[in-house]
Amino acid sequence: MAYAITPAHGQGGRSRADQLERLGFRLAAVPDFRAICSGSAVNCSAYQRQLREGERIDFGSPGLELTPEAPWCVFVADAPSTAGSVGSSSSSFPARNPFSPPLAQGYTIAAEVPDHVKYFIHDPGMARLPSGHFLVAAPCWQRGVGPDHLMMARSADGGRSWQRLPDLPFAEGTPFVVGDDLYMFTQPRQHQDVYFMRSDDEGESWTGPVKVLEGAFWNCQTNMVIRDGQLYWVLDQKHKATVAIAADLSKDLLDPGAWRISQIIPAKQTAVQFRTAHEDHQPEQFDDWNLEGNVMDVDGHLRIACRVNPKHTGATPGIAAIFDLEDDGGGLHLRFDQHSPWPGGQSKFCIVFDELTRLFWMACNLVSSAEPHKLEGGSNAERRLLMLYCGMDGLNWLPAGCVAMAPCSSQSFMYPSMVIDGDDLAILSRTCRSSGHYHDADLATFHRVHDFLELVWH
Repeated sequence: MAYAITPAHGQGGRSRADQLERLGFRLAAVPDFRAICSGSAVNCSAYQRQLREGERIDFGSPGLELTPEAPWCVFVADAPSTAGSVGSSSSSFPARNPFSPPLAQGYTIAAEVPDHVKYFIHDPGMARLPSGHFLVAAPCWQRGVGPDHLMMARSADGGRSWQRLPDLPFAEGTPFVVGDDLYMFTQPRQHQDVYFMRSDDEGESWTGPVKVLEGAFWNCQTNMVIRDGQLYWVLDQKHKATVAIAADLSKDLLDPGAWRISQIIPAKQTAVQFRTAHEDHQPEQFDDWNLEGNVMDVDGHLRIACRVNPKHTGATPGIAAIFDLEDDGGGLHLRFDQHSPWPGGQSKFCIVFDELTRLFWMACNLVSSAEPHKLEGGSNAERRLLMLYCGMDGLNWLPAGCVAMAPCSSQSFMYPSMVIDGDDLAILSRTCRSSGHYHDADLATFHRVHDFLELVWH
């Protein structure tokens, strides 16, 4: 375990807290305190991070002389862990529980808003390119206004650093790869028609956008299925209905004739029993949303799982709407199956399938109700715990670990996008670090879960 002491946030340019957080340090469970520096009292915070054996921390220093004006930070290595033991290396420190320390608390910043007060990042997406590079699309919205532009970034070194690419004038962006071709779902205006673009130079430039379907449809980065020469995905209609789409991969995906669409199924409302019985909550007026669905191929059966966003503070979190999709070669047939218990079902979840183990992996947010009074949406709105699960049938899930954890409910790691990168899971998070609001993220952060198959325990 490594500890660091630095002036607390709000101490002008003296604090190095932001740099520590970028390196994966998080506030230790000790109150802020005062340190005397050159005769002046400075409010300080303690940070901590579990290190892997042999891991190096590079942290630039402004100099050895400590003054009240200069930024400073003091490190303590090989310190006792919170469990109370001391070892010769960080790898000997026992975890406090199976989910601590997090699997990928450290991150790099793929995108950051130009102004933390004026803008926020909406629903970023990420693709792993055939070259092994990563491409990120991060919608930048104005607070209280709506979409402004789409920030683009690319990494050629496994996510350790990011190159900013030209911004695009769109509200949304979901990049994905089919074979050797890079595409992106986008919309000039959110919830207005379905557009796709293609890039032949890893996101430097794009063709299109081309409208392939009309309707008030939308989704962000969720799982697609490619099989039998078809690409399957799911969209929602202004969060109030679900629809499946499919593309014939023998045709150009920018050709509207390549696409088919299923019937539209209105959002299914959870039972009244899953809503509070308090009279002032008026459960009959609940209006659940079904959105951000993932498509899975479960032993040849196409299953869709959609987030159920309980649009009321009295609703039960952790529920998903499950649909079945059949393709008879002519039409797509979508059918609602059931509501099912689902870890993190109240917020966006992202699923990928690992061909080696034949397991599904899911990143999602759990609710702890640590500070519900600080969230206008109640405890269901909390997004500070980004968790990882695995499962065999796309319906039942086993916990695998905590990806990252924010120290308070006004911060968040949320809206994950996830791809498999060799032995690792690469995860993009819509992250609120300094914006002051759990929803209005100021960063898109890249996290890497190393050797994720070692997390399988069933």
